[in-house]
Amino acid sequence: MQPNLDNLKKKIQENRDLIDRITVKLPGFKGYVEKAESYAADKIVRDLLADRILGFKNEVNAKMVELEKKQRRDSLGDLDSLSLKMEAMIKKCQHADFGRAAALSSMTISEDDKNRLLEYDWRLISALDGIEKSLGELRNASDAIGTVISGIGDALRAFEKNFDERKNVLLEVI
Repeated sequence: MQPNLDNLKKKIQENRDLIDRITVKLPGFKGYVEKAESYAADKIVRDLLADRILGFKNEVNAKMVELEKKQRRDSLGDLDSLSLKMEAMIKKCQHADFGRAAALSSMTISEDDKNRLLEYDWRLISALDGIEKSLGELRNASDAIGTVISGIGDALRAFEKNFDERKNVLLEVI
């Protein structure tokens, strides 16, 4: 389900504090307020992605503990690799150089470009739903979990590729 972008932008504007509402009315300051909102939205999206992946990592670690208790160690190496990959993705999401430090960040972004960025971010968030579904399969799997682990790894690599592409999308619109 794709969000209504107009409603989302309206909510962001309604949540401005009093100083921002006054500042946006002053000549020359509207762009600064909107740019600050864009930076904040970018950080919120990246933190949301990182938090969800952290939840996934915790599930993988719980499965590792479960398998260790049952002394089924055949898949522990693959699960550990998956956990490490998730940790790397968490750090990548949290520390991505997309906000204030983005190249050419002083340029104006059109409404169409803002919508394009929001839609791209929504697709990234939606991609995590597929990983979450696969983790449900992992949680319930008792035998032959190698295929499930492989599928999660493939989905995570695809997510990483799309996340890396997000920087290019940002640089195209900035």
